[in-house]
Amino acid sequence: MPPDEPASVSRSAYTEHDVIGRIEETALSRRGFLAGLGLGSLGGAGAVFGLTRAGEGFQSLATLAGGATLPATTRYYLPAVDGSDSGLMVPVAFEFTDGEGELFVNLNGIEVRHDLQLALREAIATATRLTDSSLAGTATHVTFDSPTDSVLALRGKSWEAGLTVALVASLRQQSLTPETLITGIVDDEGALLPVGEIETKAHAARGLDARALVIPADEPTEVAVSGLRIVRVRSITEALSRIL
Repeated sequence: MPPDEPASVSRSAYTEHDVIGRIEETALSRRGFLAGLGLGSLGGAGAVFGLTRAGEGFQSLATLAGGATLPATTRYYLPAVDGSDSGLMVPVAFEFTDGEGELFVNLNGIEVRHDLQLALREAIATATRLTDSSLAGTATHVTFDSPTDSVLALRGKSWEAGLTVALVASLRQQSLTPETLITGIVDDEGALLPVGEIETKAHAARGLDARALVIPADEPTEVAVSGLRIVRVRSITEALSRIL
């Protein structure tokens, strides 16, 4: 992957980071998560989301509520920023087998904090709600692949919107391409909340030959990347209508 181009738009890092920090802090505290573990219910069934090491990566288990029809296999790309503030695209794949509502997560060369675990758990809850679906008779297998040779450490919840889109595509049996990508946090009402490093993520998306990047409507950064259309939306529902 070619290196990111330098950001061409100046912005107040303090103001943007302060806003994003308050959004993430509010989202985390409102949902009642403590010490990196989510305890609650999805569709009426209790759930605990944690990580245990398994083979080359990690494995995660959650109890979900659901149905029996197997969703389609879906592959997508998630805009990310690494520890050196470089943009990159992280491939993610969702595959489904018969099961009892298990969620298996394989992190190939990626280390994540609890907020990324939370993003996946909430994406599943949002996607099943939006599609009126359930996963009780299904085992969901999610694989993240690091695009670098070294272990990649990531943080934040900006993957939540992309994970939700990929899951909705699987549940609806719709095709999904990397032509249009998305970044953003999805709140309890389905609104798309701002995230950081939009300019860097936009350059990474263009490096993957994406033609459009969907971002939150209230994102404070103005982005202009040659060959990439920036689409601002207010909700995950609106985002889905632009992507699927």
